[in-house]
Amino acid sequence: MARSTRLSAERWVEIGLETLAQQGYVALKADQLSRAQGMTRGSFYYHFENVADFHAAVIARWKHVATNRIIADLQNTTDPRAALETLFRTAFGQPESLEWPMRFWAQSEVLARDAVDEIDARRIGFLTDLLGAIGHKSPVARRKAHLIYDCYLGSSLRRRLNAAELDGVVTELLMLAERPAPQV
Repeated sequence: MARSTRLSAERWVEIGLETLAQQGYVALKADQLSRAQGMTRGSFYYHFENVADFHAAVIARWKHVATNRIIADLQNTTDPRAALETLFRTAFGQPESLEWPMRFWAQSEVLARDAVDEIDARRIGFLTDLLGAIGHKSPVARRKAHLIYDCYLGSSLRRRLNAAELDGVVTELLMLAERPAPQV
């Protein structure tokens, strides 16, 4: 029998992110989530007018935890090389369980696709800015940012790196980031 108490909107969104990571976007349904939590749908609909509103809240939270919070923390770093190293350690050192579920969702829903496109642009733009701050001209910084970002996306499919592997990846990426472009 379902409990009569309600979960907070924030908790529902956390449950949405956990469900997305474990079961994919197809499991983000009011009935299924409510049943899994031992709640009535009323607890869900108390906070969200409809499932689309819930999806928007889940996507907004993903954008915050997967990108916006990380960038905000690094923007206060005055040394761009240190910011790059911290970013690389964060991105490559912690397997992102939501990266690919979000990308799969983006193939089916415009709201998710728009969010992924926005986050891709934000991440690449931030990397480009950091690379520019260490001395690369705009086209080179952008090209390197795309290359590093593609490495990140590929690595997000892999297992977690051990400490030595992470150190090696970070060292190689920093060398790529710092290496001047060949003069043509």
